[in-house]
Amino acid sequence: MATATTSLTMQQHGTLPPFPETLSHAPIAEISSRKLLAKDLETTAAVWKACQTYGFFYLDMTDSDQGCKLVADAEQLYGLSKETFALPFQEKDKYDFRRRKSFFGYKPSGSVKKTDTSQRPDTTEFFNVGKDCLFDVAPSNPYPDIIQNARPLLRDFCKGAHEMAMEILRTLARAADEDEEIFVNLNRFEESSGDHIRLTLKRPSDEKKSEIGLPSHTDFGSVTILFNWLGGLQIESRTPGRIGEWEYVKPVPGKAIINLGDAMVSFSNGALKSAKHRVVESPGAQAGIERVSVVYFVRPTHHSLMKPVGKFDSGGSRVKVGGKFSDGIDEKVYTAKEWLEERFVQLSHSKE
Repeated sequence: MATATTSLTMQQHGTLPPFPETLSHAPIAEISSRKLLAKDLETTAAVWKACQTYGFFYLDMTDSDQGCKLVADAEQLYGLSKETFALPFQEKDKYDFRRRKSFFGYKPSGSVKKTDTSQRPDTTEFFNVGKDCLFDVAPSNPYPDIIQNARPLLRDFCKGAHEMAMEILRTLARAADEDEEIFVNLNRFEESSGDHIRLTLKRPSDEKKSEIGLPSHTDFGSVTILFNWLGGLQIESRTPGRIGEWEYVKPVPGKAIINLGDAMVSFSNGALKSAKHRVVESPGAQAGIERVSVVYFVRPTHHSLMKPVGKFDSGGSRVKVGGKFSDGIDEKVYTAKEWLEERFVQLSHSKE
């Protein structure tokens, strides 16, 4: 099955130039999905270490049936992304999520984040497709026909990615000597949440303009599963002598890139890391090519309380999450839904 997946990758992306061999990249851990699913003890320890240091790791999907299915679905979503973003802007603009005050729908490129001090417009557009919409947990937002017609594929990918993310959360719980379901219970698939698939396209930057793919940020959900085919993702270095500098995360065929979001920092009271990352121009010969990525974001169920759980809840002070979300003087405990609404005000907006 791994061979079939590799063949599909080469067939669809064989014309893409390789990541430059001479370019250094972050030495993040490589985890086997087969060993993760088998609850291998060494793998459990490696996942915990990765989530306390870099906050990112590769997950090799080629050595398990579940992983191979996810790679195959991601490959099909790559094609769906290219077709969707080829639609005229006037068509995509009908689904702009900012006008609907929703996280689900279309975000054009040329936006800036209110929290980005550089105020550089981004070169990334995306469609967020909500899990609740796909599985009728909540009324569906409108989407272009090309996305609506792909609902069976989107549902398959969504379910498979969520199940893999839950295995990552179970692994972290075991590593912390906690009940295996302690984090899973905060991220139940069948309950309403902000879980979503993101189809992303980054256009090449204009050298004459001050632009960025996506500015520096941390994710604010629980787990992010990323499939990409070109370089451009960078994370803060943990390499001695380079601490805090930006390092590329090299895309590797058959391997997803995993990172935790701010919710897990909250649940673990800072024991786990939500690492800063950004997207810049693809390096070397990859520059000048449209960069597609397919992402699944796990966010806590709307009623989950954003506070430490289990042994991480010592009754003392709570770690503030990346300076983005203030608990206030009264140390209010927010629900995930309230947290999501608070973060909505930081959504990117068009730069005129």
